Parts: sequence; C-alpha cells; structure tokens
Amino acid sequence: MLITRYGAGKSEQHLPGHIQAVKESGVPVTWQCDAVHGNGVVAKSNKLKTRLVNDIMTEIFEVMAIHKKCGSILGGIHLEMTGQCDVTEVVGGSMNLTEEMLTKNYETYCDPRMNYSQAIEAAFKVGNEMPAGERAAKRRK
Repeated sequence: MLITRYGAGKSEQHLPGHIQAVKESGVPVTWQCDAVHGNGVVAKSNKLKTRLVNDIMTEIFEVMAIHKKCGSILGGIHLEMTGQCDVTEVVGGSMNLTEEMLTKNYETYCDPRMNYSQAIEAAFKVGNEMPAGERAAKRRK
C-alpha cells in the first residue's frame, strides 16, 4: 500500500514520477489517496486546525486523473470522518460550514474530521467521477 498525501494542486508535480518509479521497480502496489491529511490549514478567524472540503475533493480528482493518465489504478481513498452529523471541524460541503461555525461543535483533540454529511457527499462525488465501466465491473465481482 502506497499512500499519497500531496495537497491540492501539488499532485501533478510529484505523483507521475512516483508512479513511474514504482512501475520500473516491478513491485506490485495498491495506491491510496489520503487527501485529508494532505490539506490541513489553520482557520484565520479562530486559529483552529481544519481542512477544506473543496481542497480534499480537488486532490482526490487530481489523483484519479493522474492515475488514469499514467495507466495505473487508484485503489482507494482515505476520508477522516465521524458518523456524527453535527461535528463542525472541516469547512465546506453542501451544508456550507464556515470557519466561524467551527467553534459550534469542534470536538477533535488531534485531527479534524469530516462530519457524516461531508463524508457521504465526498463518497458520492468520487463514485460519480469513476467511469461507468469501472462502476459496473465492481458490481459484477
């Protein structure tokens, strides 16, 4: 398992070379994108450690496109999440959580987590970006 966490906008600079090096090594690997840990920021309004849903999704889509272009397979993604709907630790998503709203229910002692709504939204967006043939092949297995 090779886990990448470059940060939004940085994948193109690093990932193609990493994919090529792994191909040349002949070692079989499963690639995973951890766009959550690659995109931490500090909120300007309250100095809380957070993440932006848009940055997380941007990196995931960048990595998916690079793997496709390089002829490799992205085998998974990592989403730091909680099943709680009311956690306010990550900015953005369809609920439009803002920096100012982070203090409402910021519970983490370490890493900000996507709440239930943000995580489900992310999963559906990633699923919708997969080519229809890949989605159908996975259902047949």
